[in-house]
Amino acid sequence: MKFKINNKTGSPIHYEKEIHSLCDFAQQRLGFKKPPSIFLNHDKHNAKDTLAKTGHYDPNTMEIHVFATGRHPKDILRSISHELVHHDQHMRGDLDLHGYSGKGYAQKNPKLRKAEIEANDPMLFRDWEDSIKEKENTIYSERRNRKMSLKEWKNKELGSLLNDKWGFKMDLSKLNEAANEKREELEKGEIPDGLKKHMEKENAKKNGDEEKAKKKGDEEKEEKPEGEDKEKKKLPKPDFLDLDGDGDKNEPMKQAAKQAKNESINKNKLVNEVMKKIRTLIIKGNK
Repeated sequence: MKFKINNKTGSPIHYEKEIHSLCDFAQQRLGFKKPPSIFLNHDKHNAKDTLAKTGHYDPNTMEIHVFATGRHPKDILRSISHELVHHDQHMRGDLDLHGYSGKGYAQKNPKLRKAEIEANDPMLFRDWEDSIKEKENTIYSERRNRKMSLKEWKNKELGSLLNDKWGFKMDLSKLNEAANEKREELEKGEIPDGLKKHMEKENAKKNGDEEKAKKKGDEEKEEKPEGEDKEKKKLPKPDFLDLDGDGDKNEPMKQAAKQAKNESINKNKLVNEVMKKIRTLIIKGNK
């Protein structure tokens, strides 16, 4: 069904595509067979009046007239949506124009008041608007269509910002990989009994069940792998831990501790630097 749009504003319009889309959507939603003609009218005096008319429908010619001068395109589209409902009422035979139709007709003529209530339902326009945004490649439509969690979406957007800024990608989902694996193991029943008891104890604490938390804590302390103490006694003491010697055997441990400390400092420095840049990007993106 092709809708005829008559531009009487004297200047080009850049939302003709949206008008056709709205009319097609209304036709499918409401079910009218014959398309109305759309007129975008120019009227300077009407535009200056705060409470002036925004549009009207002529059932005799099946024309929708909307005053477009000085108005936002979205507001014009909303007026067209309103008049499309009146067109559908006319096509159904429900638009009864008999009786009073002067000023205040919506308060004085019950039949026209009913017609206006139906035409003022904003959901026709809102549903069309949302359907357009769903089709566009936007941030929220991508997350909605792919059913991403908010956390996954944020990680993806942050990764894209990092790639654009410094030319590398960071898979932030790996940060939670260990936690996800533990959760999957728990769901499969593969978590050791000791860890299960520990988790049950922590959950009981969060829920305020002190008695259950104490009971699980006692069970956790009592449970030890069979032969654990014996195995510990059998392990030989490393030479570099022999503190009874002349002191030279402590040197490897000191070097290892120093190296571990340096590595920890370097890692922390790198993490802090990356997090600082990430925060800067987030702040810029929110401005």
